[in-house]
Amino acid sequence: MGISSLATRYQFENFGTKWSGTRTNAQITTVVVHHQAGTNFNSMPEIWRNVEASAHYGIGPDGTIRAYIDENKIAWHANQANNYSIGIECTNTTGAPNWQVSEKTIDSLVRLIQDIEKRLGKKVAVIGHRDAPGAATVCPGPFLYSRLGTIRNRVNQTNNVNTVQNQPQTHDQIILASPPKTVGNYVGKLEVFNELSLGIFRIGAWLVPINGAAYLNQGYVFWMDADNPDVEIGRCKSAGIIRDDVNAAYGLPSGLRFGLDGTMDIRKFAGKRVFPMLRRTNDPNGNTINGQTVDIRFPEYVLTIPKR
Repeated sequence: MGISSLATRYQFENFGTKWSGTRTNAQITTVVVHHQAGTNFNSMPEIWRNVEASAHYGIGPDGTIRAYIDENKIAWHANQANNYSIGIECTNTTGAPNWQVSEKTIDSLVRLIQDIEKRLGKKVAVIGHRDAPGAATVCPGPFLYSRLGTIRNRVNQTNNVNTVQNQPQTHDQIILASPPKTVGNYVGKLEVFNELSLGIFRIGAWLVPINGAAYLNQGYVFWMDADNPDVEIGRCKSAGIIRDDVNAAYGLPSGLRFGLDGTMDIRKFAGKRVFPMLRRTNDPNGNTINGQTVDIRFPEYVLTIPKR
């Protein structure tokens, strides 16, 4: 059973069967942060009794942490991320449009994520509900979403995790578990970033429009210089790849080719550190056109081109 010692059980698993099976600690890679969209902490979890929704934890304005469902059960809170994530609801102190939460709530959220990482023996990704695959929401609201970077930094600065030796996270697992990124009206997700074979580096990803944005006809993947982030090391045009799982998740017609995949021999740049960038554009050569190009960069993931 997985429950934080920081939490008090509150109507624990007593508001209907609001989960779908179990998973192991090894399958949990992500914490999804939500806002309650309400100011009555005591209304959870009863508000979920007649809907298909739930979360593992809730945090009140005074910092109280409550447990609703065991972490090893799959709660219904984040669409396609349910299977591998823990959901935490944060009660608001104001309503729309900002949906603020208290600093005590944020402090408890940091402590709860740290406790989750310690018990799992590994780092987890921390994302907002809006970044979960298949999500069509503004949750966790503009106030809390803008604080996620600070929350991640606080978790990392004060939490030293001793990774469980029989549950290592490889580079490929970390990339696959990484959250999607939103830039304007486009969402991109990095799925592969590695050395496919000697000197051949690969990027696999997808980049889709949301909110009725233009489709943009060309897809490219880029290797960017990590030490000079605006300098391109190389690019590869991607054949359009049908990703109907992604199309369905974002309410797009089936058959659209928004998957990206590309490889490049970059041995001549040995010693350089590179990070991936995704681009959709209407320029056939992959260059930028004002108002017709979107770039999504992932500078947090860096590989060094080996010297051999």
